[in-house]
Amino acid sequence: MSGLLEAIVGQVRSIVKDVGQQLGDDGILPLLRPVAPFNQPAVLAPVVAISAVLGLIIFSGVAISAFATLMVALLALYLVLAEIFGYSFEFIPIRVGG
Repeated sequence: MSGLLEAIVGQVRSIVKDVGQQLGDDGILPLLRPVAPFNQPAVLAPVVAISAVLGLIIFSGVAISAFATLMVALLALYLVLAEIFGYSFEFIPIRVGG
């Protein structure tokens, strides 16, 4: 049983080490640092990076909500066409190769 626990601890340490290397100066972290005109005051560099990440999160939320709105509109259109006007939608699979 202790051999299994040691193996799990070893795997977790290996994962933490790999993630630490990826987040280091040669990994992903330089992508979050501001470029030349925006990094002049060193104190504001983290603020610019955090605001960029927050902007990315906000715009991702806007995109997801727009997609959800599109799906609801398509569902409403289907219900109006199928239930009120009596249209029938059938999808016939295409046979390939024989």
